[in-house]
Amino acid sequence: MNELSEVAKFVCGLDYDGLPAEVIESAKYPIIDCLGVAVAGLEDDCSRIAAEWVESMAGGEEATLFYAFKRSAAAWTALANGTAAHALDFDDVSFRMMGHPSVALVPAIVALGEVLSSPGKECLLSYVAGLEVAAKTGAALGGNSYMLGWHHTSTLGALGAAASCGKLLGLDEERMACALGISCSLANGLRCNFGTMTKPLHAGMAAMNGVMAAQLAARGFTSNPDALFGENGFARAFSDDADKAQELLDTLGEPYELLDPGLSFKPYPCCRGPQGAIDAALAAREEALATGSIGAAEIKGVECRVPAWLRSVLTYHEPRTGTEGKFSLEFCVTSALLEGGVGVGQFRDEVVTSPPIVETIAKFDWQDLEGDLTSPFASEVIVTLAGGRKAVGKAEKPLGEPGNPMSEEQIDAKYLECVGSIIDAEVAERTLAMLKGLDGLEDINTLVEAYRGQA
Repeated sequence: MNELSEVAKFVCGLDYDGLPAEVIESAKYPIIDCLGVAVAGLEDDCSRIAAEWVESMAGGEEATLFYAFKRSAAAWTALANGTAAHALDFDDVSFRMMGHPSVALVPAIVALGEVLSSPGKECLLSYVAGLEVAAKTGAALGGNSYMLGWHHTSTLGALGAAASCGKLLGLDEERMACALGISCSLANGLRCNFGTMTKPLHAGMAAMNGVMAAQLAARGFTSNPDALFGENGFARAFSDDADKAQELLDTLGEPYELLDPGLSFKPYPCCRGPQGAIDAALAAREEALATGSIGAAEIKGVECRVPAWLRSVLTYHEPRTGTEGKFSLEFCVTSALLEGGVGVGQFRDEVVTSPPIVETIAKFDWQDLEGDLTSPFASEVIVTLAGGRKAVGKAEKPLGEPGNPMSEEQIDAKYLECVGSIIDAEVAERTLAMLKGLDGLEDINTLVEAYRGQA
């Protein structure tokens, strides 16, 4: 039996009653977080454009577009909702995957779940299955694939979404292997598009491709049984270090990704890369305010030290748009120093190009943080102020990482703010309660109707 068949066997063999209770409870929070940021992302232009394009396409009214709550075919719906979920770059991260798993998995699960009237337990189980496949395959490929320019949210996300959707459809091992093999050919997404609307589209494509692969396989569509690690297959195409198939097989469910190391949730709506530096900048701002004031005119210099690898991710040194600002170390640190926070409102074009921001960015000095780092996002910010004052902030383990996790209460508050600001507080409270009790929900459609205000 080859590697792809072994992965299919693992996915098909997963049973809800066999999952540890801790895994089930842990699976609820990435779903909560993802749906929250998906609703919050609906006002972004990329969400509107994707939803309007999907609406213009011919297709059945199977599932619900969160944008205007219109309906379309499940695969198209997954595309639009997945794009919205990643629009703000506010969604979770898997360090093993080196990508964003939930924006690929959850929109696919919810869209297909609507068609199947899937109970909450099956949605949770399919999420666990997809996360294991995406994260453990990512670990087997290593960071080499990412550094070659591939966006793992899209490449590995498609593979994980196919596993999730195949699980929802109840595919047998042969059909599941075909679904995974199909998704290997659908995988795509380039990091050169970070800082543009195409990055969130990657998540939408992964979700759509997962639905497509599983539905095609269910109808008898075939694929190469060696598509994952075989010659001319997924691993060899996407990585120069593709000989770790056994590592993938040995770690599926051992341990579960949700438990070790766990996922990273974001306190700020931008790339994970600058979030440690944001924490450090906020600490430096607090120190500066303890001895005086801080503003663009008073700041004489900003030295920011972060791990060297972030230079390949945070490429916008003089950002011109809010989207570029999400991938600008200079802007994120400057915003934290001047505004005392980095929220959705900061990532607007007029804020990014405002005179105080531009003036302060011009005083920015990016240095590599060296030594034995406690986190791949460890950061230090040193601000030189008028009169010779200095303020220093450090973030050894930034908030949201598995080693310094956001609490359940913080994730709940994030969800309530995301949904409440777009729909209303009552819907936010009601849907949060449903999601926390997802294992008792008989039909996922009940949750979707609650977002429409009809449950």
